[in-house]
Amino acid sequence: MKKYALLAVAFALFAAPGLFALDGQVVTVNGKVEYQTDAGVWKPLAAGTALTAGTVISTGFKSEATVKLGASILTVKALTRMTLTQLVEKENTVNTELYLEVGNVKAEVNSFNNKKNAFSVKSPAATASVRGTVFEMGDELVITQGTVVFSTPIGQTRSGTAGQQLELFGEAVASPVSALKQRMDTIVLTSTPSTEVVSPVIATIAAPAPVIPQVTAATPTPQLATVVVLGLR
Repeated sequence: MKKYALLAVAFALFAAPGLFALDGQVVTVNGKVEYQTDAGVWKPLAAGTALTAGTVISTGFKSEATVKLGASILTVKALTRMTLTQLVEKENTVNTELYLEVGNVKAEVNSFNNKKNAFSVKSPAATASVRGTVFEMGDELVITQGTVVFSTPIGQTRSGTAGQQLELFGEAVASPVSALKQRMDTIVLTSTPSTEVVSPVIATIAAPAPVIPQVTAATPTPQLATVVVLGLR
């Protein structure tokens, strides 16, 4: 039922006046790269393959594919799964939309037929929307040229320009330095470790040695007094 509903929406969309569906084209393939057909079957992706809206691309380890979408160039990096969800031409705009399930893509967004290019990459965590730029998106957003608007599902947005790097931390958009600060926990000592406790030093002073009188013929031996303690019952 859901599949038929999507097809109905797509038909209504493409049937709208001034709206034309475009096809992407695979330029180069390195390593193991596959795409999923409408029937759900995975097939090897080869240079020259035409890509329509709804095509899913999956790259393997140390694999990569370069795809032309209108006038824009998309590089699908290794260990990536993405879907080309929309590629249509309107009266004055070309709308390109990708869904990045996992992995990393690099996009060089260019004007097509002298029209504006509304290019966006969505992921489960955020959306990057651009108009004429070069950027790379995965766990973080690296902007090479132009301006990119990075937004979260809860509606927080942040704009980045060339040379900047943004990433999603929790539900907030932040620079890597700010995100790193957020991840640093404050260490609180609730008690001093036993190994750090300084034991009290008990100072003892040795008593002087008793003087034992010398016993000589002139000095009689000292007599010890006897003390008797009486107790009453």
